[in-house]
Amino acid sequence: MRRWGPAGLCGADCHNHSTLSGDNTCGTDDRIINLAAEQIEFAPTTEHNRLYDWQPHIDRLGLHDELTTVPGLELTGSGAHLNAFPFRPAPFTQDNGAPVWNPDPRISAITLRDWQGAEPDRWIQINHPDMVADFIDRDGDGRVDGGFAGLAQLIDGIETQNYRGSEILGGQPFRIQRASSTRETVVYVREVIRLQMLNQGHRYAAMAVNDAHSVHGNGVDAWRMYMPSASDEPSAIDWRENSRHAKAGRSILTSGPFLQAETTDGIQPGGMARGAGGVSLRIKVQCTTWIDIDRVQILANGLPRPDLNFTRQTHPDRFGDGVVKFDATVPVSLTEDTHLIVVACGEHSDLSLGYGTSPQAAIRPCAYNNPIFVDVDGSGFAPNGDRLGWPLPVKQLSVEEARKLIAARSQ
Repeated sequence: MRRWGPAGLCGADCHNHSTLSGDNTCGTDDRIINLAAEQIEFAPTTEHNRLYDWQPHIDRLGLHDELTTVPGLELTGSGAHLNAFPFRPAPFTQDNGAPVWNPDPRISAITLRDWQGAEPDRWIQINHPDMVADFIDRDGDGRVDGGFAGLAQLIDGIETQNYRGSEILGGQPFRIQRASSTRETVVYVREVIRLQMLNQGHRYAAMAVNDAHSVHGNGVDAWRMYMPSASDEPSAIDWRENSRHAKAGRSILTSGPFLQAETTDGIQPGGMARGAGGVSLRIKVQCTTWIDIDRVQILANGLPRPDLNFTRQTHPDRFGDGVVKFDATVPVSLTEDTHLIVVACGEHSDLSLGYGTSPQAAIRPCAYNNPIFVDVDGSGFAPNGDRLGWPLPVKQLSVEEARKLIAARSQ
């Protein structure tokens, strides 16, 4: 059976759950049906703290032509959660043979990397990460200490999108949110912090997942990934190929729009381009009939340059009303090594036509790629260290301190 999706690409969601995880309202067969109905083609098995394999459920339901999986788990505790695959479930043993979580995510990552024997293509990601504790201020004393030193070299990816809407164009690594009628709190924005960390030299891939625990309200398909695939048949998808592409950042993240972004000489997301003075990007965005985008912004080293911002209002000739919403070649002038991320979003629309009364309906259409790195002088890519105009966030940032930072930035 020919897959529904774009030829040569695989639609993946690497973090979901069913009743086996213990905190769900969705049976295992129901989750499989949910994944297939939303046209996810590759979904590793990621139940909490147990090794399991959804493939027998997929086969019994007759959905092997629609969806494939690989046995894995989500290793969880009171701190960092990590997804990893593949493993071999061991029936009639504790947790089907799963390892024990450790509060130090480095120990958990090393344990997973070597569990059941080293596997070079094993995938390990940190789920809904605490960017501050993990990578910036481990002990929460308000000073930058590097977090869990070395963690960035032990993982393959982090979830920048975990069910909720995108804030990648918000520009601030934190926001002030009302926690109750009498209290405000500071909430960190992991997408923007990741942009700061890219500029510090971190290179783990961004991942988009749903972490689904129900069907209505927190189901599958608010977000997904697209990455290259040699097979257009879900039953023949190779998890090793998926893992290698994901590790290399050859992927896009999307809540609906289908984004294609590459340099005019064919360098795709995750790749390294050579561009003395700059490069040109080929950008194409397509949408279903029930969603739309009205802005395409290129981030250069995390910054939304005004000359690389296109909206339906300012550039109406660039946007279409059919399936193809945007299709252009954009020259990008550069004076330093730069990572480029294309963001396509619907700032004046949401997903309500597709999601109805579900809270997911409020999510805005958004897609962006893992970075394309551009070496402008041929000496290898060097991150510029820019913090995007904000200090790296630390644990003890109070509401008052946050307001002072915002006021200083606006002056």
